[in-house]
Amino acid sequence: MEAVTLKKDSALSELMDMDFVGENISECLTCGICNSRCSWYGEEGGPIPRRIVRMAFLGLDDLLAKSPMIWDCHLCNRCTLECPMGIDMEKVVRKVRSLPTTKDSVPKDLAKGIETRLSMGDVNGLTKEEFVETIEWLSEEFADEIDDPDATIPYDQKHTRFLYLPNPRELGMNLLHLTAMAGLFHAFGEPWTLSSRHTDVTNWGYFKGDDEITRKMVLQIVEATEDLGAETLVLSECGHGYYVLKNLTEKLIGRKPKFFVTGMPELTLEIMNRGVIKFDPKTHPYPVAYHDPCNLGRKSGIFDAPRELLSKCCQEVKELDPNHENSICCGGGGGIVQDSTGTKRRMLAGKAKVRQMKTVGVKHVATACLSCHRQLTELSKHYDLGIQVHTVAALAAEARV
Repeated sequence: MEAVTLKKDSALSELMDMDFVGENISECLTCGICNSRCSWYGEEGGPIPRRIVRMAFLGLDDLLAKSPMIWDCHLCNRCTLECPMGIDMEKVVRKVRSLPTTKDSVPKDLAKGIETRLSMGDVNGLTKEEFVETIEWLSEEFADEIDDPDATIPYDQKHTRFLYLPNPRELGMNLLHLTAMAGLFHAFGEPWTLSSRHTDVTNWGYFKGDDEITRKMVLQIVEATEDLGAETLVLSECGHGYYVLKNLTEKLIGRKPKFFVTGMPELTLEIMNRGVIKFDPKTHPYPVAYHDPCNLGRKSGIFDAPRELLSKCCQEVKELDPNHENSICCGGGGGIVQDSTGTKRRMLAGKAKVRQMKTVGVKHVATACLSCHRQLTELSKHYDLGIQVHTVAALAAEARV
């Protein structure tokens, strides 16, 4: 057995403020509630939350940095939702990930994506020229699709009401989602735009646990939005992107941004409630179960808006059990879905979600996060569930009258 040395003054202990609620790992009761709450715990592999906290407290930095547990953790915070001491697992794991000793263990796809995003403003390396070419081509298709020769997908327009920040998948493998969002904006009847300068809602610096990289990525978006003078930054359906930009921006950059931040389902519901647009629930004449993305729901408190919007677009909205704050993670969070080597682990991590979806007995599931959408779709295929997965905003776009 490898000999270990306990270090109360380790590098990790210097990062942790153990007197601050959330990072008070010295007060861990070792009760195991965190283990029982983890949706992966008990399956093959996966993180053991209590072990992570104890190793961090005991100064076992090197062992913890080498452990696959820190990259398997989904940062979903379900494990410590009921922690009697208020320890925040997300904060603990992110600080472990930020240690210099984890440099060689960072998933290669994550490291490459961070480098590309910082240098190009897009995690997939889309150049400004490629972006413009893609949008102009989509614009022509869009005008034909809605039978309006004057319709367009605008970009780099100044002083608009809305600036839409897409998910990288909308500019690659899921262009139809972007044109669906364009259809909603067109119906809103107010000036909107995309930005060729920054085209990416994701923030993989957050996954890495590096606050400085996270800050730089947020600042890229803030500066691009403020330079265009947009009133509201509208985020694509992206759980962690929403969490970072909605909740952490002011702390990260040291000031309030000069614009409001909202998500596409929230904005669509707001516009609908003003009577500007209507939806026909007969478009989706089947029950749809809603999956709460961890970052959007448990960590940002957005529960009602997606459900209310779905209720206007679909025949029936059903609940997975448990739901809301207690919702089970899809198994693709924390950066694991961005790691091309993590597919097998994701399928194991998603078993609890699979059991949930089987139990509710529906053939359609909706979520408000494109990462969750990908994970749930792959789970359905891997476990032969026959379930079709949608995003909330896409269903709304299809049901618009």
